[in-house]
Amino acid sequence: MEKNKIWKGRINKKSDILADKFTASIDIDKNLYMQDITGSAAYAVGLNNIGIISDSEIKGILSGLKEIKDKISSGKIDFEDYEDIHSLVEIELSKIAGESAGKIHTGRSRNDQIVLDEILFIKEVIIKTSENISDLQKILLEKSEAYIDTVFPAYTHMQKAQPVLVPHYLLSYFEKFQRCIKKLFENFESCDFLPLGAAACAGSGYAINSKLLKDILKFKKIGSNSMDITGSRDFIIDYIYSLSMIMLNLSRFCEDLIIYNSQEFSYVDIDESFCTGSSIMPQKKNPDILELIKGKSAVVTGNLVQILTLMKGLSSTYNRDMQEDKKILFSAHKETNDSLEIFTKVIKSTTFDRSAIKKSMESGFLEATDAADYLVRKGENFRSAHNIVGKIIKYCLENSLKLKDLPLEKLKNYSDYFGSDFYSSIYLKSCINSKVTECGTSTNQVKIKIKEAKININKIEKDLIILSKRIPKFEEIISNKD
Repeated sequence: MEKNKIWKGRINKKSDILADKFTASIDIDKNLYMQDITGSAAYAVGLNNIGIISDSEIKGILSGLKEIKDKISSGKIDFEDYEDIHSLVEIELSKIAGESAGKIHTGRSRNDQIVLDEILFIKEVIIKTSENISDLQKILLEKSEAYIDTVFPAYTHMQKAQPVLVPHYLLSYFEKFQRCIKKLFENFESCDFLPLGAAACAGSGYAINSKLLKDILKFKKIGSNSMDITGSRDFIIDYIYSLSMIMLNLSRFCEDLIIYNSQEFSYVDIDESFCTGSSIMPQKKNPDILELIKGKSAVVTGNLVQILTLMKGLSSTYNRDMQEDKKILFSAHKETNDSLEIFTKVIKSTTFDRSAIKKSMESGFLEATDAADYLVRKGENFRSAHNIVGKIIKYCLENSLKLKDLPLEKLKNYSDYFGSDFYSSIYLKSCINSKVTECGTSTNQVKIKIKEAKININKIEKDLIILSKRIPKFEEIISNKD
């Protein structure tokens, strides 16, 4: 059966079956049905405002759009009969509202129509993605308070480096995700413009009241150039870039936990409900969820490359290549938000093994930098202090000793600056609390950062409520017209 089309006038020959199948996008853009119906309702009101659609017609059109929404949501429309979501809405509306349905495309093209649908979708999912990040951040704060006094080895080059507090480690990811939310909020503002009126590429020949449409659809501004509007997908690129950064951070976090969960480390225990077994090795408890998130981060990074590659060679305004943008967008959105939701559950049920961590802290000379700092405070220059402590560490390694085991007399062979107070300066807690910079791991600074993070979370929640009020609702549009 040939698909229903809204452009038959110029093309008289029946489409090849393969051509129909190849060009159809309904299987993808059907996900935008609510945005398309909402945009069509607003545009119909705009056409009514300038007399293209009469007062009696607008009631039937809005009522018909509501009926289509209900049919789609209840599964009563066969998507396969249509080329895309735009033709579905228009043709189904004609069955209900008659010839007046043919007016809703006046001065409008599928070129500016799809931009509207995609922008409305992205504004909605930015809020959802931000909420998912905020949920994860709340768990990170809960964990930070639960392990406020637990000392943990920080690694550089995957070698033990210096002691930090567990909450300092967790807050490092809080900060990464905080920047992601900031990017998402910036995405929201940059795409918050009305594309209707651009039509195909040159603008509409009808004096549509753009300010009215802007207000109905709750946009902050009106798009300024019709060729730019129909030919650009910056807003999709920006959103997918933000998603790729979210997934990059999740992937690194997952890699940390996979390593720390291994028997060689045993710093954390991942709950069994988020692990799998082996098909052949009975003893295995595999962190497959975390590994899958890492894999999905590659998919989302690939989505970013896909959308950039899709757009890079196009001539100005609309090209049919852009039909592929929705596959990329929906993939990146789904993989990221699914990953955020499951990871939040994983980290919530994950525990830190204090005894295993404490045992690990006994090796690796994590206090070495603080030993050098001790000498600097006594009057030694740092480079000399660094060399002195390096020689002492080498001696300890050769003799299976720890820094704290060396008698003062032995230490003085390396520097006269060593005194009896040296030993208290290399206690792990002393090392922690000596980090006095605002970004450091001292207990005092970490508590301050937790408090600041809570304030940030509260602000984000309030900001998200405000943003949600800037999303148009179909029901509001038709009720306001009534």
